[in-house]
Amino acid sequence: MNIQDALLNNENKLSSSQRYTLFENNWKEIFPDYSGVYVIWEKEKPIYVGETSGLKSRMSDLMRPINHAFTKKISQKLNTEDLSILRKFMSKNYKLSYLKTDLGRSEIEEYLILRWRKTLINKPTIRLFAPAGVSGRPAVFYSEGLVK
Repeated sequence: MNIQDALLNNENKLSSSQRYTLFENNWKEIFPDYSGVYVIWEKEKPIYVGETSGLKSRMSDLMRPINHAFTKKISQKLNTEDLSILRKFMSKNYKLSYLKTDLGRSEIEEYLILRWRKTLINKPTIRLFAPAGVSGRPAVFYSEGLVK
């Protein structure tokens, strides 16, 4: 399997994997203590992509605006820091899917951010657009036609 096939395969797995309502009962227990990539969905539209070395602990971070960029953006959007209001709004409007993976999670995250950039609220980072060798990452996404 080449790089393009592997990235598309991971995109398809994430798109079709089970989606969990944010902050439902036993929220943290749903997730394994494993590394992976996760997507937050608004209806069928991906709006945030993240990667982590520990899904369970990162989902705890998602519960607090000070610890997670997505929650911070929603807090600013609603103009509130009240956690109960934030959690209620987020659980009503967003779902989350994840993919367990050890290797390549940063590359999968970057690939998805580039593929879905029109619908995401992720902040673009310089590493995504740097030429080959500048950020230490290959320009494989462009050179192999993975991102259009």
